[in-house]
Amino acid sequence: MGRVDTEHRALCHALFDAIEREDLEGMARCYAPGMTLWFNVTGQEVSGDDTIAAQAAGRERQRRRTYDDRIVHTFDDGFVVQYSLTVVLHDGTRRSLWACAVAEVHDGLIVKLSEYLDSSRFGVPDPARATAS
Repeated sequence: MGRVDTEHRALCHALFDAIEREDLEGMARCYAPGMTLWFNVTGQEVSGDDTIAAQAAGRERQRRRTYDDRIVHTFDDGFVVQYSLTVVLHDGTRRSLWACAVAEVHDGLIVKLSEYLDSSRFGVPDPARATAS
């Protein structure tokens, strides 16, 4: 393994480990100033600050989030990680889906992250909950 491979793998795991721990400062340490995230489900690009805020807001809906079975491939200016994402809601409902993220890395920090989730695995919302709000 070369130095870049080792550094990019460490950065990848640092980011996903921070998300699992709900360590917002740890997430921020992985992002370059001006970092953006593009999300296939919405087709929108958001800032790193927005990404961190969304993670913080997710605490209200999720008890736990894990990024399992990570497969990391690195290249000179980034990495691709495939994983299974498991979310446990506060009511105990568990949802899992497959995902992939492509990161562009400069000077050891993520400048752009493109996340692709298998949105067909989100499931159909419980109609009773949808009308209760």
